Amino acid sequence: MTNERAKLLLSAYRHNGADAQDPFFHEALEQATRDPELASWFSKQRGFDALIVEKLNSIQPPPSLQSAILDSIRSGPSRIRLPFGSILAMAAILVLSGILLSLMFRQSDSDSRSLAQYQNAALAVLSGGAPRLDLMTSDFSRTQEYLLERAAPRAPAVPASLQELQTAGCRAINWNGKMVSLTCFRLPSGELLHLFVIDAKSLNEPALRPGIQEINGWHVECRRVNGMLLMFVSKAPMSELTRYI
Repeated sequence: MTNERAKLLLSAYRHNGADAQDPFFHEALEQATRDPELASWFSKQRGFDALIVEKLNSIQPPPSLQSAILDSIRSGPSRIRLPFGSILAMAAILVLSGILLSLMFRQSDSDSRSLAQYQNAALAVLSGGAPRLDLMTSDFSRTQEYLLERAAPRAPAVPASLQELQTAGCRAINWNGKMVSLTCFRLPSGELLHLFVIDAKSLNEPALRPGIQEINGWHVECRRVNGMLLMFVSKAPMSELTRYI
């Protein structure tokens, strides 16, 4: 599959990950995990789509608009007349939508979006279910040795409770020219806890929100530790996650 065909398919992918299990997107998603250029495009595309949905959902039409349209329809089939105030309101919505789209295009290329793009790229790696791993092992220390051999960033420190868990394995990822590591831990519930690590300088010193956030159905928490950005991602219940991170 070429990148152009993958882009054509992924342009129809819903930003919230609702299509992750659809076989229609499987090959294109796999291509995005292998190709840094395509992964970068896909992360920007999902971030942009999410921003459009958020902004357009915030626009509310005038409460009287629906009744005005229905009244005009009932008044006769020859012509639909809308109150002048409703016409102005509709025009304002169109102008506001244009302004928002212009702002979103500029914002999608700014450094402040780097963390969001990185998070979208990481979630894309997980979108097909269990991620593809380079090394399958239950030994956490072995995963770190493997990542060191691949010159991939490692966590300077992880919670002691997390180190006691078995791992599923690890992977070294080239994202947008920057190396990222992924280590997957097996939680007692059977869910996986994914730890992504990248040099924090790669993301232009992003501002981090404290605590666990919910992004597209995933629980996500970011921490900066000794120059590294640690991102924990899981679908496990909050009550379980808080015991380990």
